[in-house]
Amino acid sequence: MYKNNSANINQPAGDQSPDALDQGAIGRRTFVKRLGLAGAAALPVGALLAGETRARAQGGDSQPSAGDVAMLKFLAAIELIETDLWQQYAELALGNAAFQAGLLSLDGDMPTYVNQNTRDEFSHQNFLNKYLVSKGHKAVSLDPFRKLPSSQATGSNKSAKRLTNLMNLTVDTSWFLRYRSSGNPDFGDMFAQIVNLNNVPGIPNSDLPLPTDPGGFQSQFIANVAGFHFATIEQGGSSLYLSLLTKATSLEVIRIIGSIGGTETMHFQTWSDKAGNAPLVMDGMGNTIFPQLPIAPAPVPDGIDHAAPNDTNQIMPAPCKFISTHLPPCSIIRPSSADQAGAKATVMFFTKMGVFQGQGDDFFDFIASLAEEAEEARREA
Repeated sequence: MYKNNSANINQPAGDQSPDALDQGAIGRRTFVKRLGLAGAAALPVGALLAGETRARAQGGDSQPSAGDVAMLKFLAAIELIETDLWQQYAELALGNAAFQAGLLSLDGDMPTYVNQNTRDEFSHQNFLNKYLVSKGHKAVSLDPFRKLPSSQATGSNKSAKRLTNLMNLTVDTSWFLRYRSSGNPDFGDMFAQIVNLNNVPGIPNSDLPLPTDPGGFQSQFIANVAGFHFATIEQGGSSLYLSLLTKATSLEVIRIIGSIGGTETMHFQTWSDKAGNAPLVMDGMGNTIFPQLPIAPAPVPDGIDHAAPNDTNQIMPAPCKFISTHLPPCSIIRPSSADQAGAKATVMFFTKMGVFQGQGDDFFDFIASLAEEAEEARREA
């Protein structure tokens, strides 16, 4: 499991001056009277409103629709899959010297970032399943499909059976150019790969030399692949959650999908930045096996941003087509349509990536059935 390095966080108190408290109390009392709740004067206004908030937080919202449940079950399955692959990354990021050293070339905080992302995926899968149970539905389990082997490199839980395969990845790196372009897949736009990564490992299967040692280019190459794979995973999650958001009926489910989807976007923002730091890698014969990415020139104080659109520091989503070509470009998450980012598209996305290599038809049948039910969900009046 991921390493829990939580620390206590001191949160500053808000404005507690008598004037601020008195004005707030008067404003709330006036608001309650206007709502026709003056008869509730026996209760402190703060307690009345807080009680309502607690009731909603404890499940006071209406039951989720059948479509809501289908979407949450699919998301729970996807989070189980993501947790499985992130767990493998975290074990080696924290426990394998060569893999960790390769990641540190991308950023000095990469190991802890991987650990934090893994923690978040655990929280997503656990919350979604517990929420389903709290509403009278069965939790989603993929335990019968945990049968793929683990890496045998130092740091890995070598005997653990996995859901995902990180040894033969085909990483879609087109997000790099997509988010730097005015195009949008929802309008049929296509984007080239910034790096071609086909049938390559994202983790070592055995102990390798340090990147700085003879033959260490393999370690750095694998770390570069992982760095791009991190961003690829999380940009897919950002689009998936957004595609499902408008299909939810329950306000509580809308809140869940929007809130978890927001963290997927935060993850992607982090990894898209770090992937840009992946260094040039050459093998022992001087052949380039990972290219030099486009780097912006050093800034000068002349009032001009000299960075080119595809430079590695262009990490904010460029404005693109959205809703209609008759509207101005807008900086957004893309894609967000069901065809490009929905449940079925997500299953295909993971399948083409190679993470399900080694799984049987029973696994694909189960995931496909969850995707089909989620795809059929519609917002109810």
